[in-house]
Order: sequence, then structure tokens, then C-alpha cells
Amino acid sequence: MYKISVNLPISREPWQIAFSVRKARAAQSLRSGKRLTIMIYHHADTSTFRYRCYNVMQALDDSSTWDGVYFFVNEISLLYDLLPQASLLVLVRLKWEHIIDDLIHRTQALGIPVVYDIDDLVCDIRYLKTVTNTLNVHFGGEVDYNFWFADFSRMEYTASMVDGFIATNKYLGSRLSERFAKPFQIIPNSLNREQIRASELCLSAKGRTRSIQPFTIGYFSGTPSHINDFRTVSAEIASFLQDFPDAILQVVGFMEFPKSMEPLIKKKRIQYVPLVDFIELQRLIAEVDVNIVPLVQNIFTNCKSELKFFEAAIVETPTIAVPTYTYQSAIVDGENGFLCHPGDMYVRLKQLHDDKRLAKKISEQARIYCLKQYAGSSIRDNIELTYDFLHSL
Repeated sequence: MYKISVNLPISREPWQIAFSVRKARAAQSLRSGKRLTIMIYHHADTSTFRYRCYNVMQALDDSSTWDGVYFFVNEISLLYDLLPQASLLVLVRLKWEHIIDDLIHRTQALGIPVVYDIDDLVCDIRYLKTVTNTLNVHFGGEVDYNFWFADFSRMEYTASMVDGFIATNKYLGSRLSERFAKPFQIIPNSLNREQIRASELCLSAKGRTRSIQPFTIGYFSGTPSHINDFRTVSAEIASFLQDFPDAILQVVGFMEFPKSMEPLIKKKRIQYVPLVDFIELQRLIAEVDVNIVPLVQNIFTNCKSELKFFEAAIVETPTIAVPTYTYQSAIVDGENGFLCHPGDMYVRLKQLHDDKRLAKKISEQARIYCLKQYAGSSIRDNIELTYDFLHSL
């Protein structure tokens, strides 16, 4: 574990930008000759919205050809004068409602392509059972059934009306293309400048200290919906904690563990940290010795993003991840991280516990790779090429 004491004077909600400012940005971009993408999401949040709207808009700050500006569903009626000048409309994980239906028809009548941006396999009702089983959803009655079926069906209906898709990876894009018979493009999840700056401050402080006991395993998916994911490695984690008394598991958030692990919880070998904002999260990731990403492997988890890898990489914390589609694509086993096949978790943890040089080497390579792949001109160029293609639909 690293004790990192650092002041992070960085906005926790940098996306709180007034509607008038965002609309003015869009108008200025049009005056300067850029093509405009209008992105619509339900409301600002630190998950899908941050990755699929805020980070995308920020990445286009220095683009000479495109701009993308996000707006919210409750602002749609204020955008009708701007709509005819747009080159692309992107609906981000929206559920069908009348105002969305009207917006799609208005936009398509103007000859402007409408695209659905989705980061999970949650708009195909055929996979509802797989998704809810993976997430350990408890169906207690009609309310639960109605909620989940409505959620999937409303997104599926919206998806059925658009001209194409933006997905976070090719595996998800292929599932969308198979279901809706429409083209897709990839914009991966990415890092924003605030996140990178916070990580630089944490990394600088980390460089002035050295790892001390306890050897800390970080698990940053600490919600009960990930209990099935954790069960895939729980026996190995328990064995490792029992064999290495200088090790602990630190969970950010809340997590339900198998009863067999209760003695470890009572002995505080498993510790909890409350959920934090995305800036403070970088400090917590920087403090642990290793970041684990256990996942059930199925069609749903193969559609998931590799963000748990790149957010750990930029603070030089090594990752052990299950080789789903995206983690297998991003991680070269033993070079910039570890891919953890069934039965490998204990061995990988022991390697990093025993060999600090190996951990440092892997972490440094991961940071170099992720800053090149998930930030800066690489992401900007990817977005521009994606918008060029979708504009031609």
C-alpha cells in the first residue's frame, strides 16, 4: 500500500456547464466551419454521461473539423433552431419517450443521420435474462419485472429507429449490427483532462514514497450487483489472504461476500471505503498495490469497457483482469498487466506480492500504453473518423 497525501484542487463536476454556454459553443463551432454533432443524454452523471458525452466533447476541443456538444432531454425543445444546422444527432443510451420519438423524426426529415451510442448490451430484450443473472438481480414481484422489461424494451425501441450505432468495442458493435442490421462505429471510453491531472498529482506523490504493509488488493467495483463476478475468484482471494498475513482486500463501495469470507471481514482483512467521486477515486487506485477486475465471462461482460484497466494504469497500479474481449484486446499478459484465466488469480497476486520490480515494470508499460490509446489526439482522431463515416449514412 502507498500512503498518498495530496491536495487535488480539481473540479469534481466539470460538466456542470450552463445551457447557454453549451449552445453558444455549438453556434460558434458552426460559424467557424466545423460540423456539429448534437449529443443527447438524460442527465449529468459520473458514469455513462462522463465517458460518452463529456469526455467526447472535451476531446474535440482542438478539432479543426468537428465539434460535439451535449444537451439533455429536458433541453430538447430549446434546440430546434439549432437542429437544421447539425451534421449528426447522437442519442446516448436513451429510453424511448414521445419527445425522443419526435426528435428522431424531425432530424431524419432534415436528412441528418441519427445514431445511438450505447455502452452495454442493454437494448436487446433477448439478453435480459443473461444481464440480470450476471448482475445478481432479484425479481421480487411485478414491479421488478416491469422495471427491467420496460428498461430494455424502451432502449430497444429507440435503437430500432436510428440509422447506425456507436459502441465502446467491436464485440458490442457486432451484437448491435446482428440485431438491428445497421452499421456501427467504435469510440472507446476514454480519459478526460481532469482525471489525467489528478493522476499526475497522485503519481508524483506516489513516487516520493514506497509501498508499505499491508499489501493491498484493490477492488473498485464494490456494489452488490458484482457479487457473481467476485465469486469467480473469491476462493483464490481467500486463500491468498490466509497464506499472506501482510495482505488485505480493500473494496471501494459496498459488496456482499460469500459467507466463507466473513471471518476475514471480522479480522479486517477485508476493508471497505465509501464510494467517492471520480477524482478521489484516482487517489484510492494509486494507493493499492494491485487492481483486480474479476468478471463472469459471457456475452454481456464481453461487451463491457476496459476502463478499470486504463484508470488504474495512469496511476501506475497494475491490473489483473479476466480476459473478456476488451481486456484481452488491451492487456498483453505479463507486459502491461495480467490476464487472469480460471485458477490464475492466486498465482498472479503472489507474483506481484513477491516481485516489486515486476509490478513497477508492468505499471510503467501500462501507463505509456493507456495515455497513448485512451487520451489526447488518439481519441480525437478516432471521434473525427467515426463522425465522418456516420455523417455519410
